[in-house]
Amino acid sequence: MDWAHTADWVGRILLALYMAVGVWNNTTGFNDTIGLMTNKIGLPMPRVVLPIVILLEAIGTICLFIPSAAMYAALLLALWCATVPSLAHTWWQFPAGPMPVGEMRFLHKNLWFGNFAIAGGYLLLAFTPI
Repeated sequence: MDWAHTADWVGRILLALYMAVGVWNNTTGFNDTIGLMTNKIGLPMPRVVLPIVILLEAIGTICLFIPSAAMYAALLLALWCATVPSLAHTWWQFPAGPMPVGEMRFLHKNLWFGNFAIAGGYLLLAFTPI
């Protein structure tokens, strides 16, 4: 058994799962996500943008398993994970301090940095052949 190959596939599946959960949440919570995009982010035309986001994430996730498309999908998802969190997880706008005052800052800061770590995983995946 080739452990490196197995680990590569497990990593690929876990990164795909991360994006698939986002697709699921955006689809099943469509109106809630529209509200977030409108009220918190101030994104114009969220009812047009969200279906595009869902398609991008879904197609990108599927393409992670297609040898000819995996590198491009992983690069696109890395870029996505490195840029979009700055719109949704604006931790610097929440008050600092001990819990519970700084709870939202703590949460959003962790989510923001976590997305950068996931972007790093996608970058590694982009240059790992299937």
